Amino acid sequence: MYWGRDWDYFPKAAPRPKPKPGKRRKKFGATWWGRKWVDILSDYEYDQRMSRGRSYARADMVKKFEIGENSISAKVKGSSGDYSVTITFDKFKKKDWKNISNKLKSVPLLMGKLLNNEMPEEIGDATGYCFIPDSFEAECSCPDYANPCKHIAAVFYTVADEIDHDPMIIFKLRGMEKDKLLRMLELSDDITETKEDAKKEKRKVKKKKKKKKKKKGNKLPVQRKKKAIKRKRKTKKSGKPKK
Repeated sequence: MYWGRDWDYFPKAAPRPKPKPGKRRKKFGATWWGRKWVDILSDYEYDQRMSRGRSYARADMVKKFEIGENSISAKVKGSSGDYSVTITFDKFKKKDWKNISNKLKSVPLLMGKLLNNEMPEEIGDATGYCFIPDSFEAECSCPDYANPCKHIAAVFYTVADEIDHDPMIIFKLRGMEKDKLLRMLELSDDITETKEDAKKEKRKVKKKKKKKKKKKGNKLPVQRKKKAIKRKRKTKKSGKPKK
């Protein structure tokens, strides 16, 4: 009997996990920012791993994922256990964030939206910076040689859901906490307000000084009259003739 190996044999892929109730036909990237995020994987769209990654995301197989400054870490439940996934992105430097905040200050409409926890779609055109990463580095502890694998893809699609709810997460993935950026914008707003208040105070002080001068000028002739009346009274008492 021949016990040779069949080189045309490939093991069957593990069955896809069943989606959670209500997620069978779920689409990822429901908002403008969510769609932009999903487009990061557009170069791999025809890879079957992306489809399987969506199945994993619909089945809530991504566990304990954490979004850090310019990174994502997660545990993904696989067919043979849990796999560790890390994804990193290029982050903006401090000088980049200063330029971004300065440019946002010059556009009050965008600044107002951000202070109201809205992520304006025009922020990229206004600042000249691309907030959606155009590249990434990823690692997964699974045995699949491909990158991105289905587990990495599942993390991307799961984060797309988070971005749909709070698109300002993108700031953190670029190296800046949302609250820190908002504080920078609020601080600049407070500085301009204090400068304007200081100017108003100076104007008030000047007006008060002018009023005081006018009052003093009006009082001078009255004081002279009072002195003249006193002199007259003294001359009457002394009996001296009036001059």
